[in-house]
Amino acid sequence: MTNKKSPFGNPGALLVLAASLALLSCGAARASVASTQPPLKPITVNLQDKAALRNGALYTLHMCTACHSLQGARYSTLSRMLGMRKDEFKQVIGTNGHHFHDTITSSMPPAIIDAFAKIPSPDLTDIALRHSPAWLFTYLTSFYVDPSRPTGVNNVVFHNVAMPDVFAPLQGLQKPVMVEGLRYGSPAKVAIGVEPLTRGSMTPAQFDRTARDIVEFLYAVGHPHQQQRMRLGPWIIGLFVVLSILTYLIYKLYWRRVDTSEERWWRVGK
Repeated sequence: MTNKKSPFGNPGALLVLAASLALLSCGAARASVASTQPPLKPITVNLQDKAALRNGALYTLHMCTACHSLQGARYSTLSRMLGMRKDEFKQVIGTNGHHFHDTITSSMPPAIIDAFAKIPSPDLTDIALRHSPAWLFTYLTSFYVDPSRPTGVNNVVFHNVAMPDVFAPLQGLQKPVMVEGLRYGSPAKVAIGVEPLTRGSMTPAQFDRTARDIVEFLYAVGHPHQQQRMRLGPWIIGLFVVLSILTYLIYKLYWRRVDTSEERWWRVGK
């Protein structure tokens, strides 16, 4: 009688089966939460544009820090990053009543946060590190009117956002461009863009420039050594190129002497 072994008694077969089931479950999980992703607006970050960084700092510190903190930087480090003297920084941008060497915290008292927001707003340093500049730029420019939300607005890249549209006086109100899509795996109407509804105090080009300045400033705060890396990078690459050339010349010189010599290391002592 032939004794046939079951494939389930083979550890290798069990391992392959477990891996296949894991891949299938991961694929099913991804499919179940699939969502229609709106296109992001392209943006180029230029950390050498001091005027843009100063404008972004002005709007961020006077509008965004009413609710958000920016504890990845101190006012003193911002002064150096923006290329401003201490007295110039205090006069033009200010410290919102804080000391010059303090970290940047929210101006909202804790009692108001407990009464209205319930939880503190996220730190903008974390937001700048977690999202790309294109995402941040699209977020700032893509609020739209949504009467179903408590704040009356929603956002294209952040569905059911809790933040109110604080830029509405500058940008104006917008309405969504909706398409049939998926949200967490279920069919739904998804906003993929916005259209102007009312006019603000700025033209669309001016507001886009302001939003771009804010994104560049937040990116600079979230990546404080980026300017130094950009400045030192070409010199370091040049140093490696010079060392590579010198190493190659030494290699050629050494092996030329070895190849032309009659004595070899394996013949020593014979």
